[in-house]
Amino acid sequence: MNWRGAIRRLIPYLIAIVGGFLLAYMVAAFVFFPSGVISQDLKVPNVIGLDLQTAQQRLAQSGFQSEQGETRFHATAPKGTVLDQNPPAGSKDAAGSKVTLAVSGGQRMGVVPNVVGMARPDAERVLDQAGFDVGDVTEQPSQTARGEVVDSRPRPGTETPIPGPVGLVLSGGPVTIQVPDVVGRSFAQARQLLQQLGLGVGDVTSPNGGNPDGSALVTSQSPAAGAQVTAGSKITLRVGSE
Repeated sequence: MNWRGAIRRLIPYLIAIVGGFLLAYMVAAFVFFPSGVISQDLKVPNVIGLDLQTAQQRLAQSGFQSEQGETRFHATAPKGTVLDQNPPAGSKDAAGSKVTLAVSGGQRMGVVPNVVGMARPDAERVLDQAGFDVGDVTEQPSQTARGEVVDSRPRPGTETPIPGPVGLVLSGGPVTIQVPDVVGRSFAQARQLLQQLGLGVGDVTSPNGGNPDGSALVTSQSPAAGAQVTAGSKITLRVGSE
C-alpha cells in the first residue's frame, strides 16, 4: 500500500475536521462568552452639575473609571462641581474607560488695589492688571487736584469677586462759594452770614483800632461781593462807627 497516497486522501478529511472544530469553538465562544470575544461599549452618563464625589460614584456604577482634570474658576458653580466631562455624555466607550472631569474651583477672589491719589487713566490700568473692571465713575468736591482718584468702591484692600466692577470716586476740585455782599450790614450780621455760607472773618480794621462793636457797620470787604472762593476762606472786613 502506498502510504503517501493514503495521506493525500486523508488531508481533505483532516481539514474538514479541524475547520469544523474551530467553527464550533467560535460559535460557542460568541454564545457563552460574548464579553470575552467582543468588547462591550457602554453609554457615558451625564455627570455635569454634580459634585465630584457623586459624579465619580455614578460613573463607577455605569462601568467607567474617572479622573479629575483641570480646575476652573466659576462665578456661579460651587467649588467641586463638575463643569465638563470627556468623553461627553451620551457617547459610547469601552467598559472600564476613563472619563476626565473638569471641576469648579469656585468664585475667584481678589483684593482691590489702592488707586487713591492716581490719575484716572493710571487707576484704570492698575485695576485692569489686577483683573477688575472699572465700574461707575463719580465726582465729589475735594481739595486735591480735579480728576484725581480720592476713593474707590469697594474700598482699597477689600476682597471681592474677580472679574467684578470697582467704582472710582474722582476729585471735582475744591468747593467754591460766591462771596456775599456784607457792606452796609452790622459786623455781627456780616459775621453770621459768612459763617452760614462756610466762610470766615479775616482781618478786621476799625477807626479806633480796637475790636469792633457788633453793631458797627461794614464799610468795605475783600474779596468783593460776587467773587468765587474756596470753602473756609476768610473775608477781610473794614468797619466804621455805629
